Amino acid sequence: VPPQAPPPVEQRDAAAKGVFARLRGKLSWPLDGKLIVSYGKTKHPVFHTYTFNKGIGISAPHGSDFRVVEAGEVLHADWFKGYGNLLIVDHGDSYYSLYAHAAELLVQVGDRVKRQQKVGRTGESGSLQVPALYFEIRHHGKPENPLEWLANHQQ
Repeated sequence: VPPQAPPPVEQRDAAAKGVFARLRGKLSWPLDGKLIVSYGKTKHPVFHTYTFNKGIGISAPHGSDFRVVEAGEVLHADWFKGYGNLLIVDHGDSYYSLYAHAAELLVQVGDRVKRQQKVGRTGESGSLQVPALYFEIRHHGKPENPLEWLANHQQ
């Protein structure tokens, strides 16, 4: 029996509809490390100006492996201004995870990735901070608090 082609993207998305949404609070962290940047509005300690962080920063030694939080398809795996080496994974139903400031990305656009697959190594590309992974969850392009999605909050 010859192998069958994968279903069209529309059918895969329909089949996955609602799956990612049910994982709120259950996703594994993309790597072990210390939370150094929190989601939301923050005040600069010196200039007293406010910024809004669309994701979180997790510090880890340079070159630490990071993993995708859930299965999906790689939409972007390249440099992006302000994010350095950026990986964007489509999880279906307009949910996306973003992984930024990587020293190295191990996947390419179009790759299908499995839950907890190693996809890159931490660095500080596009950042003036310490080696870290910047991580976002977006739904319909709007950022959501990653800490509400990740299980077992760590420090």
